[in-house]
Amino acid sequence: MEEYTAGIVIVGDEILRGQVTDRNTSYLAKKLAAIGIKLRKVVTIPDVVNEIADEVHLASKKFSVVFTAGGVGPTHDDVTYSAVAKSLGLKLEENKELVTIYAELFLGKSEARRLAKVPSPCEIIYVPSSVSTNLSGKTYPVIKVANVYVLPGSPLYFSQAVDVIVPQLPRGTPVHTDFIDVNLEELAFVDILDDFAKRWEGQLSIGSYPQPESTTITRITIEGGQSAVQEAKMDLQSALISREISSSKQFTLSHARAVEASSKQQPHIKTAMDILQRCYDESPDAIFVNFNGGKDCTAVLYLLATVVKLRGAPPPVCLYVSDDPFPEVDEFVDNAVNFYGLEILKMKGSIREALQLFLDSHKNLKTGIMGMRRGDPGADKLDFFSPTDNGWPSMVRVNPILDWTYKQVWDFLIKHNVSYCSLYDQGYTSIGARATTKPNPLLRDPNNPTQYLPAYTLTNDSLERHGRG
Repeated sequence: MEEYTAGIVIVGDEILRGQVTDRNTSYLAKKLAAIGIKLRKVVTIPDVVNEIADEVHLASKKFSVVFTAGGVGPTHDDVTYSAVAKSLGLKLEENKELVTIYAELFLGKSEARRLAKVPSPCEIIYVPSSVSTNLSGKTYPVIKVANVYVLPGSPLYFSQAVDVIVPQLPRGTPVHTDFIDVNLEELAFVDILDDFAKRWEGQLSIGSYPQPESTTITRITIEGGQSAVQEAKMDLQSALISREISSSKQFTLSHARAVEASSKQQPHIKTAMDILQRCYDESPDAIFVNFNGGKDCTAVLYLLATVVKLRGAPPPVCLYVSDDPFPEVDEFVDNAVNFYGLEILKMKGSIREALQLFLDSHKNLKTGIMGMRRGDPGADKLDFFSPTDNGWPSMVRVNPILDWTYKQVWDFLIKHNVSYCSLYDQGYTSIGARATTKPNPLLRDPNNPTQYLPAYTLTNDSLERHGRG
């Protein structure tokens, strides 16, 4: 399809002095983009015949269509008609048809005849005026000379003329525009944007714009063919979300939306999300979360934070029970409290006794979110929603990742850049009490027997608890 281009010449000393804001360019640009005409140049110049003539002459040679805005009134400084005539080598003559039109529009005002002195020959275009103008309900003329449309500078009359003219123009390939809002300064992702722009060079136009008066820090725009824009947006969004998440000191809506997107592709994540949503649908004020700093609880906490953020709900109370904990676990739990914005109650001793004390002091809490999976001791008879066993404090245990595999847990944590306890990078695959927990011997580094590989490198789920006493 042939490429169609446009240029705009804005005329007016008042714009150059800052007394008037140009609103016409934005209006016309959007209309042209919608029909696939690319706006290539916008220039603002004073009410000087030679300067206007030079710009119009260059634009008329370079672009498919040219628009001028301003300088078409009856006063001495309205010189656009003269300039356009000069630019195209035409005479400035009184147009009889225009004389008749203006005589009817401005009854008894002989000065209106000045408006009829235009480049000759020219085409007259009739524009219906809205009820909000001085010409309420009437039709007024604008002119076209060669490929140059000469329009009034008043935004109201300009926009009405554009609405008549643009539908008559030849159509190019429509430009599709989309954007991504990023809660990062430009310097934080300039490398990503450089690679992205290079990859899509010649196919898309990409811009990055700080948003100083918005909750969004930076807006990235993508322009081009619709399919290319859609593909590129997904590509860039993924990279930016990863950077935004890794740079964030608190759980944000971007984190939540990334998990929500994954849930649409991965059934086990959707199931876990649905279980947590059900908890909030049925008893939002009865929920608390059991968190021990382990990988499974970390995945559940991240899923729960996602549901909380998407629903706009307050984070639940967190219970952390420890007995001979690793200092790395305590440190990780403290960091998690800050990242997820949790209210946490730390207790020592056995889980049963701590849970009883906790529930006695929080009478409204009856639903405990847990990180149990099928491979854990005592989990073989559990369901997603299971009441506690006899002899335990009465509550409902909710197990959203009950059917997840070891690999699925790690895939989730890694994909979403979820922070986890540093012990998992030292060969520990399951963490309990410090005295009875060792690195998994199966992860000893074959190239360095004193070191261990990270937990996510374990390939056999059934060997996850090797190293636990």
